[in-house]
Amino acid sequence: MAIKEVIKRRPPRPKKIKVLFILKRHLYGPSFGLFNSCTFIAKALESKGIDAKVVEVRDNNQIDREVTRYKPTHVIIEALWVVPEKFPVLIKLHPKVKWVVRIHSNAPFLSGEGMALEWIVQYRDLALKYDNKLFIACNNGRIQNEINGSLNARSVLLQNIYEPALDGKYEKPKPPFDFKQDCISVGCFGAIRPLKNQLEQALAAILFANQHNKELTFHINIGRVEQNSDPILRNLVALFDGTPHTLVQHGWVTHECFIRLIKNCDIGLQASFSETFNIVGADFIYHGVPLVGSSELEWLATASKAESTVSADLVKKIESNLKHPSYVEASQRNLRLHGTKSLSEWMAWLQG
Repeated sequence: MAIKEVIKRRPPRPKKIKVLFILKRHLYGPSFGLFNSCTFIAKALESKGIDAKVVEVRDNNQIDREVTRYKPTHVIIEALWVVPEKFPVLIKLHPKVKWVVRIHSNAPFLSGEGMALEWIVQYRDLALKYDNKLFIACNNGRIQNEINGSLNARSVLLQNIYEPALDGKYEKPKPPFDFKQDCISVGCFGAIRPLKNQLEQALAAILFANQHNKELTFHINIGRVEQNSDPILRNLVALFDGTPHTLVQHGWVTHECFIRLIKNCDIGLQASFSETFNIVGADFIYHGVPLVGSSELEWLATASKAESTVSADLVKKIESNLKHPSYVEASQRNLRLHGTKSLSEWMAWLQG
């Protein structure tokens, strides 16, 4: 009787996950905030053994080229810029790829983007048609719940990760502010937009400086004045004109240069009306610089949150945060916890 040889075959190895983040390059140049945000997520995923890459393209037509080059398993389209009718074409060209449109804004900001809900509805319909090929993702739980509940969508939650905070090696908080010194430097960075609330924060910074008899240097970014926000910059300039205080307008720089700028500030302000995460605020906190924000910064310590439209509360929180480095430490712990949770969400979805 012939003896049949039994050959044990090894199960096929699972295909290595490769994630490609694709951003749109705007006319004003690189999307510094979005690019830094995606780079942090990519580094966090790489720490878990996943290949990841971040690229910028000029338009929809360059997506195919980047996907062909990198051969990813997952493509994350960052923000709303790819026309819905492009996805059937891309899915046909790359049938093994999972496509994700990742929303970066809560409803108040989306309301200023005329095509936002129209496109999201079309993405939803395409996701149903191309099951397990196209997904809507949100970087904040509130907008995810609102989209799923109101539009009957099945969006997934893929939040931001401030990767430097994951190992807990923060920079030591600055010592309490010396109220005997003559000057104070306040950073209120980010694109000029209505919901960023720069004017109210500038007023509060001036009130604080006047109350404590100090010369204020108030730092902002220029070069990206969005959503018809030219009047905001004009009012900021007028506010400081003829005062002993100084408005410093910075262009957009690399993240390394930006961190050096932050470290030279005594305190940061990010009391926005709408946020899903706020990378600028995380930069301040990670590097040990006090920050006053709004309740929109969910990871920020309670003692550092102020009422966005109440200058008296902003002034009060500026003073208390300058005095108490422990508030920075509390936010640093929150930032790490948020990142750890978010990384787990990403890993669970990618491996699911």
